[in-house]
Amino acid sequence: MASEDKRVVLIAIDASENAKSAFQWYLREIHKPDTFVVVCHVPEVQDLPAFSFKHGLKIPVEEWQKSMNESMEKVKELETYYDAELLKRKIQHKFRSEACKYPGQAIITMSESEKAKLIVVGTRGLDIVRRTVLGSVSDYVVHHSKVPVLVCPKSEA
Repeated sequence: MASEDKRVVLIAIDASENAKSAFQWYLREIHKPDTFVVVCHVPEVQDLPAFSFKHGLKIPVEEWQKSMNESMEKVKELETYYDAELLKRKIQHKFRSEACKYPGQAIITMSESEKAKLIVVGTRGLDIVRRTVLGSVSDYVVHHSKVPVLVCPKSEA
């Protein structure tokens, strides 16, 4: 059965334990057999140096390549973990990873393109001062989504 024939749930993840906890909670408490899961990851956009002190004023292509390779490896590790968890439970799914400077905006865009009926996000567990200064991806998603958003708080486990 294709994802068009099923209810779609988008689960936004990152490398945090809070994201894993929200994912596991969704599977344990909410998931239904007729649901297609889209695991969504928005990797941090790399700040790449314009020049290198190590190599004079040359463009640091090697540093860029190393940074990009490390980022791609982290994404692959996440995809492997979540893919294995969903395959183990025989849940139809796909993994999407798209770099964007604004993760909340990317999550909303992906949920719209996937026609998701629900978005699941974890929180980073920031205190109110840090959340106010840094902003919150989950707050952004809650305020900009056209579909329900389930926000799983920081796990105390």
